[in-house]
Amino acid sequence: MYKSLSRYSFIAFVFTLVSIFITDASWACSVCGCGDPLASSGSAHPLAGSFRLDFESIYLTASAIGDAPGDTQWESLTQVNLNTTLSFAPTDDLSLIVMVPIVEKYWSLSAGPGNEFALVPGGDIADTGTPFGLGDMNIGIRYFFWQETDFKEKTHQALALSLGSYLPTGGTNIISGITGQPIDTHAQLGTGAFGPYAGLLYNHVWDDFTLSANANVVVHTTAYTNDINSAVYEYTFGTSYTGGFSGQLKATDTLAVGLAVEGRYTDSDTEPNPNDTYGPGVPTWNTPNTGGTVIDLSPSVYWNVSGDSVLYGKVQIPTITQFNGAQTLGPTYVFGTQFLIH
Repeated sequence: MYKSLSRYSFIAFVFTLVSIFITDASWACSVCGCGDPLASSGSAHPLAGSFRLDFESIYLTASAIGDAPGDTQWESLTQVNLNTTLSFAPTDDLSLIVMVPIVEKYWSLSAGPGNEFALVPGGDIADTGTPFGLGDMNIGIRYFFWQETDFKEKTHQALALSLGSYLPTGGTNIISGITGQPIDTHAQLGTGAFGPYAGLLYNHVWDDFTLSANANVVVHTTAYTNDINSAVYEYTFGTSYTGGFSGQLKATDTLAVGLAVEGRYTDSDTEPNPNDTYGPGVPTWNTPNTGGTVIDLSPSVYWNVSGDSVLYGKVQIPTITQFNGAQTLGPTYVFGTQFLIH
């Protein structure tokens, strides 16, 4: 009885800390996902010689006022991802990971009242775009540099270092079939830039409960393009700091439920100053209505279909937000299946 009380007291203590911690505005985000860049590869300690294959579908909605100077029109985005992640463990401490995203986006620009350029007279939409294709791939490694197992208490702890980068493989030259102009930068399939990241992962595993924590930083280079008409020309996406706590409770032999608090802080994007393109002064400025803070409350469920395959679902619910400028963010829905291949 004492051991059981001790374990659950520790769990309650951690979640009390989380509840206090989420009021700290240092955790932040813009209109993008929170958490570990390598989350789809799993957080469990690897098994030497094994593969993990994960298929994950993500659905999100967001909107913001356009980033042109003085813009008052809203841009809305619905995004659907199918991410395929393959992980290989050459040793018991190291995982090599590649994630390939197939992306479809539905982007629209509001016409505003009385806008003569509305697609339908008196309608609400002035422009649309539906790009589909390969997004920015993600390659990374996760190295478990410390672990401790207590066989008497049947617990295991581990710390891992994550390193990797997003690659500029997604298209950035999508144009509107209506205006012939590039659609919004954030509606393109990719960023046109490298996105190196680093992070730490902590795991504490009991018989029927797993506690995880992660912290990460993702930076972006300026987009690699010489096309001055490109939507990402001299554009730099803001540096982001992500992380969170999660707990997973084994409810039955095949079913587990989880709850996470995940956050992201993102700096504003930067781009050439449109008011000073050809003259002296500040060459770049912070892109309006980009960057900010979000903290998500994320319930999840996991079904162990067999010993080596799991189905899971998760929803990230924006609970605390403080965006730069006028932005909105809806819940992000995640559904996936993961296979362990020996």
